[in-house]
Amino acid sequence: MHCRKVAGSTIAACLAPWLGPDDLHLGTWPEALRQGVMPNRRAWADLRHPLAAASFGARLLRRPNRLFDRTHQVGALNGAQRLKYRKALGPSPEHACARAVRDLYPQAWEQYFKFCFVRNPFDRAFSDYRWRVSKVGNDDLTFGQFLEKMAAGDFRERAIPRQFDNWPIYTIDNSIAVDFVGRFERLETDLKKVFDRIGLPMPAALPHAKSMQRKHHYSRHYGDHERQLVDRLFKRELAEFDYRFDYHV
Repeated sequence: MHCRKVAGSTIAACLAPWLGPDDLHLGTWPEALRQGVMPNRRAWADLRHPLAAASFGARLLRRPNRLFDRTHQVGALNGAQRLKYRKALGPSPEHACARAVRDLYPQAWEQYFKFCFVRNPFDRAFSDYRWRVSKVGNDDLTFGQFLEKMAAGDFRERAIPRQFDNWPIYTIDNSIAVDFVGRFERLETDLKKVFDRIGLPMPAALPHAKSMQRKHHYSRHYGDHERQLVDRLFKRELAEFDYRFDYHV
């Protein structure tokens, strides 16, 4: 279950070489390509969906000089494929909530080993802010304003992601619904447990799919107001995993 800003793209890239032709892989095909993995049969078949097909064509034509460029084609597919699954899995199907996945694929939900990774919400919230500002280009948005928009559910101008709370991604009725919860803070150790459980060799090195270099510890970007907002927005995750606000000099 792909939680946001918790190395999910890195994990998906690590799993990509083991995909079968009909396995569902959403939202991280460019990262998979960097591991030498092309979209599988199912991904291309998903483009037969009318909305996905139209989106794929439109995305290709944004850069007509790159129509035959493999990276551009995979990027176009990556965005378009998700449209087939939005009705059932929500606006960001790659970050689908546990209940939606269970309801859509009940047999797989019962049979598969399900896992996710979590991250200290104070750290994750600031990482999310930096990623979103970079993606949308809204350099005037402060971290405090970003959190205020989350608290208000203000999705205008794509300033915040619609799926900003990871809690529903791995819980149903406020109870953890996956078989294993790893921690970002010990990513390699816990990911090794996952690979051992599913019988795959652990990669020699983890690809840093979407990492952004950070100059300072997250605590330097917090005041009382920001701390109170994160306490309120992510109180369930903070309580469940005993995460705290850590100071770093």
